[in-house]
Amino acid sequence: MRSDTGAPAGEAVAVRYAQVISVVVVVIVAVWHFGYDSLILVRSWSRYEPAWVALASWLVLSVVQLVGSVLLLRSGLHGRLAPLLSSVALLAGVAAVATYPRGEAIGDFSWAANTVGWFGVLLLMQRPMRELVALLACTIAMTTVALGVSGDLDTPVTWSRLITQSYTTAGIQLAFVLLARELHHAARLTTGAARAQADRMARRAAEEARHVERRRRYRYLRDRIAPLLHDLAEGRAHPGDDTVQRSSAIEATRLRRLFAETEDAAHPLLHELRACADVAERRDVDVTFVCYGELPDVPVAVRRRLTEGPLLALASAKTSARVTVVVTAGEIAVSVVADASASAAPRLVRSAGTSVLFDEKENLLWLESRWHVPGPRSTSASSTTTRW
Repeated sequence: MRSDTGAPAGEAVAVRYAQVISVVVVVIVAVWHFGYDSLILVRSWSRYEPAWVALASWLVLSVVQLVGSVLLLRSGLHGRLAPLLSSVALLAGVAAVATYPRGEAIGDFSWAANTVGWFGVLLLMQRPMRELVALLACTIAMTTVALGVSGDLDTPVTWSRLITQSYTTAGIQLAFVLLARELHHAARLTTGAARAQADRMARRAAEEARHVERRRRYRYLRDRIAPLLHDLAEGRAHPGDDTVQRSSAIEATRLRRLFAETEDAAHPLLHELRACADVAERRDVDVTFVCYGELPDVPVAVRRRLTEGPLLALASAKTSARVTVVVTAGEIAVSVVADASASAAPRLVRSAGTSVLFDEKENLLWLESRWHVPGPRSTSASSTTTRW
């Protein structure tokens, strides 16, 4: 089974999981950068030195966020593009940290390091984990360097704050990526198991269908052919009797049609009719076969009803027969003209959209089977009856 995008159904589920996770990441980064970072930047505008560098860093990160979000949602973060955008985001973060007031690398004025970490989640989530770990290590390093330059690393309190912030920010970001990967992996395992189960069920259904078909054929052989063979073997039926010969020809034709039903053919109905005609030709009957129109799909049960009457006529033909298949907008007609008696024709039958008609004239039997095609095709059906 396949999805609307052309991917297998199981793969499509895993892809949807990845798309949902990507949307969540895009929303988190957008809210964080355009909400939290903007608020800090506006509130502390006068404390950054120089302020235009902080603003430029924020703008560069905004561009990277927009480009990365679009590419992620379109599955376009491939090759070297993701590491390149991550490097640009890291440089913008370094520039922003350089504008912090002295001693405020960890405080109310800091925003860049945590933001660059979330940008790493956005851009490198689908990349090898080592790239994200390296980026997060760089964000921790630039905060540490800023604290060292300002001389604030000589107190245990600063180290404690640095470790705590690094653990909470980088830890949450790493945990988010690991969770996303586990969910995606679980989705693939689940869809793979569902696909395997569907395949097993399909194989079991196919095996059951084959078993039912074998039993149907066995019942046919037991109920129709076995009695005839048994009578011949015990002498109750004589091979020279015309009735026995006709019954043998009919059962041989039915048996050939039964085999033809399981053969692969572009047009099964025509294939089964030709199989019936082949049996007649083996008895030196001259058979002409013509078809007009494009055949639709015809169910097996309908094909059996359509071919039963022509089968009897062909099996009873003496020297010649003409088989004609006419396909109109809403109907299929199979007619046979053969030099056979009316006793070869079945009684008038109407069931499940099919009908059988016959007529006899000047030692010729005309027999026709019709099926009204259900659905839109039948709305413009034109009924035509062609005899001889």
